[in-house]
Amino acid sequence: MSLSSPRNAPTSLTDLPPELLDHITTYLPSAQSLASLGAASKSSHAYVEKDAWHTFTKTRFPSIAPDAPPSHRDAARTLATLSKAWDRRALVSRYIEPGGSIRTYPGGGKVDRWNKPRGQQTIGFTPHLDVYEEIGPRWQDRTEVLAFSAGAEVCVRQTQRRGSGNDDVRWATYRPLSASEGRDDVTTLHLLKPRDGSSIAKGQRLVIGTANGDLRVVELPEGECQDVPTVYLTTRGLPVRSSSLLSTSRSTLLAANMGDSRVCVYPIDDDAPKIAPLSSVDIRPPHVQGERVKHQRVWSTSFLSSQHIAAGIGPSEQPLHILSLTPSGLEKEPIRKFSLQNDIDQVDSSTKRSSSSVYPIVPLPASLATTASATEGNVFLSGAYDGIVRLHDLRSSREVEASYSDPTDDSAVYSLLPRGQETLVAGTSRHSLLKVFDLRLGAKCYSYLEASSTLRENDTRVPRTRDWNLFLRPTSNTGGNWRGGAGRGRGTLQNTWVSRRSHESSVYSLAASSHHSPYIYAGVENAVLELASTAALDQNPDAAFFAPWQARKGTQHRHDCTPAHFEDNGRQIVRSASGFWNEREVLDLAMYDQTPDMKLCTQKSLWDTHRQATSPVLHTLEFPRVEGLDHRWRVGSG
Repeated sequence: MSLSSPRNAPTSLTDLPPELLDHITTYLPSAQSLASLGAASKSSHAYVEKDAWHTFTKTRFPSIAPDAPPSHRDAARTLATLSKAWDRRALVSRYIEPGGSIRTYPGGGKVDRWNKPRGQQTIGFTPHLDVYEEIGPRWQDRTEVLAFSAGAEVCVRQTQRRGSGNDDVRWATYRPLSASEGRDDVTTLHLLKPRDGSSIAKGQRLVIGTANGDLRVVELPEGECQDVPTVYLTTRGLPVRSSSLLSTSRSTLLAANMGDSRVCVYPIDDDAPKIAPLSSVDIRPPHVQGERVKHQRVWSTSFLSSQHIAAGIGPSEQPLHILSLTPSGLEKEPIRKFSLQNDIDQVDSSTKRSSSSVYPIVPLPASLATTASATEGNVFLSGAYDGIVRLHDLRSSREVEASYSDPTDDSAVYSLLPRGQETLVAGTSRHSLLKVFDLRLGAKCYSYLEASSTLRENDTRVPRTRDWNLFLRPTSNTGGNWRGGAGRGRGTLQNTWVSRRSHESSVYSLAASSHHSPYIYAGVENAVLELASTAALDQNPDAAFFAPWQARKGTQHRHDCTPAHFEDNGRQIVRSASGFWNEREVLDLAMYDQTPDMKLCTQKSLWDTHRQATSPVLHTLEFPRVEGLDHRWRVGSG
């Protein structure tokens, strides 16, 4: 028989059954390993591009991977790069505000400068946030829409991303003609995504609720159109305290908390001139010794699914109520009430349960590794006045399945943002403090440290804990003198941000456009921060969002025409996805691990980081670095 006979042809890896190939792929430790496999042969390359990248993202990032991206290879790079940035705590943070040529509504005119709200309150405005993104035909083609409230005004930023730092940013603001600060402050805010895949450029719709009892759906038109189409929702004059939006392929529902006790459900109908609630219930305080409990109110409402709405109340022994939503409306009585501790947690079962209040409630995102119907709406997180974040499950008889607390700080939890089932970010009531908890209880699907063959198990560069705290306030004057930023217009060097915000703020709101986005937005008193998970001096960042850094001397111009001047002409500008990281606008933040032997770490400025990284002499004189973390982190306050 000839040696060239098909029977004697060598067997390649890709001749294995697809199921076995997928199983082998799950054991590859890193994206680099998968790329090396694809370079081995033409058949291996075809398999990797067609199936392996999808298997890799689904198994290594089951709860944050996109469902159907344009390119699984590009998605894998984004997820692996983001995981590395989170492990190294690589953050570039700055304030954002409207700038450039700002379109104002009603009227449709343009202004070159945004003026902050000027009310009579003793504290600054409380930002409410919402953000979403649409992915185009390529992974790097994205449209992100961010909205935040500033007193009685709403600011909307639309960012067109094309990869490698090519961004187009446009700002618009909306303020009702008769609105005044304090009386008409925005208390709830939602962006309505285009349901049929239509272009965002046709007009952005928002749901806006105010402290004065106004609840409306507005559509900000494109261009110089003066009219703003508005649909009003009836509230009977009750102040809108909180709300939650549920969008499906068939309809959009809004659950809103009115006053101290009422919960209403509205259909969002574009054709109706005015919308009345489909159903409403009142959550009244219980009677104790013939009298109602005083000072109890509903703090928040949140859709868990199309059948369940969670309401956070307090102070109460059972501050978490689950309302059932049926085709006929809301059930008058909760189907379940949760307390904040299990019976086994009590030393004496006869003692009275402690009272507390629940503020934010968010459903836990589903995982690609499990069927969505198995967990949808059943598992959710709550943040309470006692500073503890709790995990609840409607299918369990237990009150609490897991709890996440910080032994170093017990500030109340005001906002929650889960990144899939991997990481939980919590905003607190004091010290501008952001807490990061690991939801995996030690189980990690992917780590660039563990995937590296050069690291041993006892390597000291592996962080000791994955729970840590971040102060969202600058540790120096950096970032306080620049009136510019991402998507902002022509800047002026003046101490604007430092004078307009409190250093002891609450973190009122948190938002991200997706679980795989490197951007997180945080609302603190009188300001909104953008936290980008990337190393500022990274020469190989995720090309879908960032461009490699490059040093440039003198005055450079950003894509949005913002000049970047420095007192010292030798200082550098670092390129980012929004043009250039400007050393004057990037904040130097502080953080510490949630451990008994905690040590404060602070970020070096971009200029100091670049200068020390490129100078062998200065590198030896710098403050001690934190091994395993980004180069900007150093031990101590500097």
